[in-house]
Order: sequence, then C-alpha cells, then structure tokens
Amino acid sequence: MRRRAGERGLPPSVAGALRRVRRLVGTLQSSARAVERRTGVTNAQLFLLRALEEREQLSLGELAALAGTQQSTASLVVARLVRSGLVRRRPSPEDGRRVLLSLAPRGRKTLRHAPVPATARLLEALEGLTAIELRALTRGLEALERELGAQPDEPAMLFEAPGR
Repeated sequence: MRRRAGERGLPPSVAGALRRVRRLVGTLQSSARAVERRTGVTNAQLFLLRALEEREQLSLGELAALAGTQQSTASLVVARLVRSGLVRRRPSPEDGRRVLLSLAPRGRKTLRHAPVPATARLLEALEGLTAIELRALTRGLEALERELGAQPDEPAMLFEAPGR
C-alpha cells in the first residue's frame, strides 16, 4: 500500500533514500552556486570551458559527446559562451562546413581561478563506482524517474536553466 504525501512516519528505507537524495541534490546545488559566484558562468558553461581547455579545440559534436548530452543541448550553452566572448568559433581548415570551438582569452582568464564544476565532480564520482554499483544506481534512478513521471526528453545540462 502506498502512502500519500504528507503522511507521518515514513518507513526507514524511504526516509533514508529521501535523506540521501536531499544530500546529493544539496551538494550539487551548493557546488553549482559556488561556480556562478566565483566565475559568473553556469556550471554547464564552466564544464564546457574546461573541456575546451583540456583539448585546445573541438567540434560541437565532440564537445557534446564529452558532456554526455545531445548536440542541440550543447549548442545552446556554447552559443551563450560565444556571445559572452569566452569561446571562439571558426571554420575547420580541413573542412569548411565543420566549425571548431576554442577558448578565447577571456575564457582562459575565467578558468584561472574557477572551481571544479559540479558536473565534473559527478562524472568523476560515477566513474569511481564499480560496474555493479553503477548498474544498480541506474536501475534505481530509472525506477524513480518512472514513479515521478519524468519526461523522456533530453534534459538540459546540469544546473543550466533554459535561456541563460
């Protein structure tokens, strides 16, 4: 029998799971807010800037793959970085139809004292899990999404509000 929201006395397993979700969300939110306060860019923007710093130049598709998101999602964040003067776009010398992205001097300056973005911390933590732990986590999150009625759409990058 399912409990209705607002009933007291959660079963210990439900209370423990809720506490852990709150702790994870709180940790990630705190990290994302610290990124924005220190750099003036969002967590997603900082994550993409760091990826460009590590590899000098990337195509939009390569950058999206590194972020684990679709090209259209990464494109929105990149467009804001270009408008802000943090990233440069230029045609590839080998294939003029392909656009290469690189850090602009202002982007390098932003990264100089920037903290590690929450996305990078989360990816590192996920990569540290065993295959069994990762499968169990994925199954649990899929079940939670199903119970919450989460939409199957491609979500925005972590802590990236639409239109920012």
